Amino acid sequence: MFHESIAITGVGVLACNGLGREAYWDALRNGRSGIRQIQRFDASEFPCQIAGELLDFNPEDFMRKSEVKNWHRHVHQAVASSRLAVDDASLAKAGYDSERIAVAFGTSIGAPNEIYEESQLAYQSQGWRKISKLATSSYAGHSATVHVTVNLGMRGPAITISSGCATGLDVIGWGVQQIRSGHVDAALVGATESPVYPLALAGACSLGIVSKRNSDPEGAMRPFDRNSDGLVLSDAAVALVLERAGAARARGARILGELVGHGSAAEGMNPLILDKDGKGLARAISTALTNSGVTPDCLDNAHPHGVSLTMYDRSETNAYKLALGPSAYRIPISATKSLTGQSYAVGGLLGVASALFSLNTGIVPATKNLTDPDPACDLDYVPLHARMNDINTALVTSISFGGTHSAVVLRRMN
Repeated sequence: MFHESIAITGVGVLACNGLGREAYWDALRNGRSGIRQIQRFDASEFPCQIAGELLDFNPEDFMRKSEVKNWHRHVHQAVASSRLAVDDASLAKAGYDSERIAVAFGTSIGAPNEIYEESQLAYQSQGWRKISKLATSSYAGHSATVHVTVNLGMRGPAITISSGCATGLDVIGWGVQQIRSGHVDAALVGATESPVYPLALAGACSLGIVSKRNSDPEGAMRPFDRNSDGLVLSDAAVALVLERAGAARARGARILGELVGHGSAAEGMNPLILDKDGKGLARAISTALTNSGVTPDCLDNAHPHGVSLTMYDRSETNAYKLALGPSAYRIPISATKSLTGQSYAVGGLLGVASALFSLNTGIVPATKNLTDPDPACDLDYVPLHARMNDINTALVTSISFGGTHSAVVLRRMN
């Protein structure tokens, strides 16, 4: 159980439908999708030619030009989202010792794209001496964490976590543990992903998990819908600032929400096929609820993985029923990947940012494109139109490749 109140005081969002917390929240409020035809490269050979790209993102707004040149997109995004979160929290005014601020960033695939391909070609044609000294470091997953600590001057414990799509929620669990242990006063946690490149798209196409609705990009992501035909890859990064609530209040910080529980579980069954009954995710949800002291009948809203793959959506639906019992049918559930696409490690944190929107505004975002619900997904997935509710508690869940799942519970702090 989280024995002391941990507050979220800053959020930095880079999503295909909004750069910055307020822009992202505005997109949720208005049901605005960021999925478009791919512009980064010629995708005409692929059955899926759409994605969620960060079209207006300029990394030189956050990093020196030389850093941008030497490091890859997932690093740019990590630094940018972290700066946005730190500014959002006014963390510089908190007076924390830099050695007592923890950093945890995560990614599921890093960015083994253009630089890797360039290095491979250089090696094949001219040998190892022609490969850049930074070749392997530039796309390594840990390079995101490294650059966040260096650019922001944070010198506390630092770690990179990679647990697939559960990563974004798992960095939260680690950050809370660091604060509760007394090792640090605050934590900057986040995830970054840049999967919109040819090899990643080719792999997704080969696996048969991507949508082919190229003529209707905004209508492609259809979680919990009978007519879903796959997911859409997206770039994204989200960072959060976590602090003890008492210290945040004492310095006059705006508190966006309270973290009250985290849980995780593995199915241990199959690397590709999920348990259709959702027992693993149900255990993660139950653990998060137990740790938070929140019962299912006290939940007001949920933000699911909702990834527009039938196997995943049905398994998640069954997990909610198993963990929440009759309350599963009462809770409005907002599947906002219908607006942002699938950004792997970042998805859970986009869900947290969405849950904070609901806690602060009372608006329950709609699940876009849910026009013909899958009969097996018969919960209240808030189809098409947002609602107004009194939201005090929210659940966020993530389902990951290989059956590793996580959940967090958030609460509005009065």
